[in-house]
Amino acid sequence: MAEEGGPCPDPAPPPSPALALPGSYLESRDRFRELGARAGAKQQCFFHDADDDTASPRLSTDTAYLGPADAQTLVVIASGTHGVEGYAGAACQFRFMQGYAARHASDGLAYLLVHAVNPWGFFHDRRVTPEGIDLNRNFVDFPVTHDAGYAAYHELLVTRFRPLPRGWWNEARLLSHALTRARRQALQAAITSGQYAYPDGLFFGGAAPARSRLVWEDIVHRFACGRRRAMLLDLHTGLGKRGTGELISYLPSGAAAFVQMARWFGGDLKSMAGGDSVSAAVEGTLTAAFERAVAGQSYAIGLEFGTCAPLPVLNALRTDHWYHNNANRLPPSERERARRKMKAAFAAADDAWCRQVAARFDQVMAQLVRGLSAG
Repeated sequence: MAEEGGPCPDPAPPPSPALALPGSYLESRDRFRELGARAGAKQQCFFHDADDDTASPRLSTDTAYLGPADAQTLVVIASGTHGVEGYAGAACQFRFMQGYAARHASDGLAYLLVHAVNPWGFFHDRRVTPEGIDLNRNFVDFPVTHDAGYAAYHELLVTRFRPLPRGWWNEARLLSHALTRARRQALQAAITSGQYAYPDGLFFGGAAPARSRLVWEDIVHRFACGRRRAMLLDLHTGLGKRGTGELISYLPSGAAAFVQMARWFGGDLKSMAGGDSVSAAVEGTLTAAFERAVAGQSYAIGLEFGTCAPLPVLNALRTDHWYHNNANRLPPSERERARRKMKAAFAAADDAWCRQVAARFDQVMAQLVRGLSAG
């Protein structure tokens, strides 16, 4: 109770609406634009097929800017870097816009929400771009000779893969490489860190910048360059314990920026480079590229929400690649099967999971704002 005659305490902000995942990319884009308009955001649309007016539907990355135009600190919240992972990322962006007036409008920061960094992957329920590129391995200087050992597993992962029960013997051979924790970690690093030699393979980083990369770089140049400080929160799904949201940095844990961000998040920040994250160390990430592109003080992290066990996630990716590598001889039912597996692996939309994601997103945003506001 406030002291008699004293000021009344500020009321707590009203709770944000429940997290609700969209049903498709187009539904998500419409909802993003609607909520942006309601929140008073300055919106822009960046078409990926700018040279093709006949494309249907026209796919775009959309932005919503909230806050002072001249704010010296900008927070960027990105969704859909990995296409199908955009369902949860977009839902978090919806939640932010719905609660913006009550929670963030007076904090002096500017916010840029970037919806569907990879709209083609989102539209098709795939993780890759139309070029077959894993966008989070594409921010490198080409040509690339990086090889973390993927070549040794490509045949088992992709060439010989068949959905169970047909491919059980091949699966047994692959699993024989993951019988101990150390071998599983080595296998994960070899598979996921990024490869540049197999266009039909998993985690292919490309041979040149993807269209989505060029659009993203344009957005960063327009909005983030020239700021005193800029912070990127890149939203992902698929790795880690179900419902848990792990904060991930590409930096080693001893780097000054890592140490500072770890303080903001109460020590709850993991380093890919240090080997303590659910993600292996990865080349060519959006977060690393963001820090390089921003001339001022810059920070960048990923927030990864776990969905299911690692093997179903990997096999969803393999099924998706198997179908698209053999689409000319497979029935449409196999495509729908691949889509279902991808959505189950990356957009686990049951109520309990959505509540966990919403709570974690709110917690991270509160910590991030307090950290940046403290200077």
